[in-house]
Amino acid sequence: MWPLKNNYIQMKRSVKRSVKILLIVVVILVAIRIYLPFWVTDYVNKVLDGVPGYSGSIEDVDLHLYRGAYRIHKLKMVKTGEGLPEPFLDIDVIDLSVQWDALFDGRLVGEVSLVDAKANFITSVSNESEAEQTGGEADWTEPIKELMPLEINRFSVHNGKIAFKDYTAEPKVDISLDSLTLNATNLSNVENKEVELPSDVRATATSIGGGRLDMMGKANLLKKIPDLDLEVQFEGVSLPALNDFTQAYAKLDFEKGVFNLYSELAVSDGILTGYVKPVLTDIKLIDFSEDKKKPLEMAWEAVSGLILELFENQPKDQFATKIPMQGDLNNVKSAVWPTIGNIFKNAFIQAFKKKTDDSVSFDDLKKSQDD
Repeated sequence: MWPLKNNYIQMKRSVKRSVKILLIVVVILVAIRIYLPFWVTDYVNKVLDGVPGYSGSIEDVDLHLYRGAYRIHKLKMVKTGEGLPEPFLDIDVIDLSVQWDALFDGRLVGEVSLVDAKANFITSVSNESEAEQTGGEADWTEPIKELMPLEINRFSVHNGKIAFKDYTAEPKVDISLDSLTLNATNLSNVENKEVELPSDVRATATSIGGGRLDMMGKANLLKKIPDLDLEVQFEGVSLPALNDFTQAYAKLDFEKGVFNLYSELAVSDGILTGYVKPVLTDIKLIDFSEDKKKPLEMAWEAVSGLILELFENQPKDQFATKIPMQGDLNNVKSAVWPTIGNIFKNAFIQAFKKKTDDSVSFDDLKKSQDD
């Protein structure tokens, strides 16, 4: 009888001790869970402040331990010392998580998703001198690596915006690509390690004037200078919507017309080849002939209108050229005479088609480098 009673007492004490230990562990875990977002927030802010030439901050971090993810809210990156009117980066949400489907390929990799992300490229005046914000001053791969401890395999942007603003121009230039969606997959070469361009890249966006951008291609983003094979179509932009831009840089105003652009680009080991093909249709300049206060605009308008009319393909009612591009990415050159020759070709020989030409090949570029 007494041995049973002693065993019962010991078991009761053991249960109480276990419950106490469990409660202590739970309290510790809860405390860690409460404190962890504050620690991560401080860590992210320190990483962003370490970007050369920029100062960064976030408002909050949400942890989702059950799916191996965390979310950064309200990230802003501001160029320091310039007093520019808008941040370089303004991102509402950044989601960093484990890509679970890659585990079936035997890899532990992550994915990054940006929601409502805006990038502002700005030229302005600061301290009575011109200041620029292009992002080229910093290596943006470094903070990304520090914030995502896993190798990134998938990158996406939802409802993004890329804006270009020139506050020094007259009139002020403010153009943008809106509703940007971008998806890049297989960045870390999970699925195929033998293919030279393993990653699929696809982006769409809209612009002022009702334009639509569509970019697709392949890439190898594992390299310090990525290899690329891209095709771009930018169609249906109403030219009058670009009048601030064309007036600021070319002193031209359009009453009507449609702007289209087609391009193919290939990059291998830092060497680029490709072309840009602008096609303008149904063009008509604004008539300043009765405005006596603008004699220079009148003269330039007359010359420009004559050139456009003279080198327009009359049956297709389009002005176009094809600008070849070649060289090292640090010193890309466009050929002047072939560009002028292509204006004549479009006008008098055969109108350029409003599509890419399928004339640029990454394989051909690679072969020419090997020869």
